[in-house]
Amino acid sequence: MTAPFTEYREISVTDPLRQGDVLEAVDAGASMWQRHLLVITADCDLAFAKHQGRVTCVPLLAAEEYLMEMQIPRLREKYMKKAIERLCSLMPEAAPRVSDTRLRAWCSEVDPDEIITSLGLSGRNAGTAIAVLTSIRLLNSPAKSLKEAVEILVDALLAAPNPQKRENVVQQIVGALRAPYAQPPGDALFLSAIAPRHDLGYFAYLRQLEQVREPEIAIGPTRSPALYRRISRLRDRYVHALAQRFALVFMSIGLPAEYEEIRDLHSELLGETYR
Repeated sequence: MTAPFTEYREISVTDPLRQGDVLEAVDAGASMWQRHLLVITADCDLAFAKHQGRVTCVPLLAAEEYLMEMQIPRLREKYMKKAIERLCSLMPEAAPRVSDTRLRAWCSEVDPDEIITSLGLSGRNAGTAIAVLTSIRLLNSPAKSLKEAVEILVDALLAAPNPQKRENVVQQIVGALRAPYAQPPGDALFLSAIAPRHDLGYFAYLRQLEQVREPEIAIGPTRSPALYRRISRLRDRYVHALAQRFALVFMSIGLPAEYEEIRDLHSELLGETYR
């Protein structure tokens, strides 16, 4: 009988701490950023004590936590931007100038009817604006779970002017949340399981670094106080893939916003040339 697939393997208590080891916090109340960690310190540093006793790790987030933290905000911003642009397009020229940030906050502070009156909207534009404002208010709503966040996004898109069918809206949002599984961004990688009884799906998130002192990690039974216990080790293929992604994340060099603005201006000027 073929053993079930897993990205990890169990190891002996006699195996030394190595890159790819999965650590679990002893404190059951640890935050999602510290609950499960993956050792990223190189084997040679651990073997020859070049790490000065500090083990560098990245968090292993439960899939729902990762989607709530990284993907839901992106979807909210995407739909919010479209809604704000639509609302601005409805405003008469004589309407008071309101920044996008203030307009967004304003929608959650007062009723849509009051905003319509303040902006001087009437007729068909007023009706469309009511729908847009309702959508924005929903997008501003907090969510305590992934399920609730998805429901809010669905309701927000259905409240917007000329909405798609519900099944199409749901398919659009769920499709966006599924994308990181098959095509994860460069700073994350999906793992179906990280240890025995930990098989609900996780994302290794490579931009958040955590350091743990090596004496605080228990790799076997011990009476010494420990903050973490080792529960498994990823198989070599996945350790290498994560180490490569980790290196690429921190090899990239960020450039200032001013550079990006000038770059975009040159791009726009090129488009104007060929109109």
